[in-house]
Amino acid sequence: MALIVVWERPFRMWHFSVSFNSLLLRSLSDDVSPARVDVLLSNVFFLRMPTTFSRFEIRTGDGFDLPRVEIPAGTGGEWFTINAGEGYVYATHCEWHEDEGNAMTPSRFGPLKRTD
Repeated sequence: MALIVVWERPFRMWHFSVSFNSLLLRSLSDDVSPARVDVLLSNVFFLRMPTTFSRFEIRTGDGFDLPRVEIPAGTGGEWFTINAGEGYVYATHCEWHEDEGNAMTPSRFGPLKRTD
């Protein structure tokens, strides 16, 4: 299990695009955390997670009881585990960005319809 990143702040599922299979999770700025954080998982093949989190930790690798899902050969993805098994995503990429934006500011990851 390799730790990718962890934030001790609330996150929520913000947008999922079926056409691009991309998942955006967001943590808005507040008095404690002045920056907004967007996390984008790309080419999502499988996803199981709640819509809100009080903290957000992403790990990859073995050591978790992963869902028994048949992933087609050649997808090129990997399992991303959220909060030690609270959620699972099978995707090809995970990236994040912190900025001074708010809920209405477009994401750095491009124009995602209906995210404002």
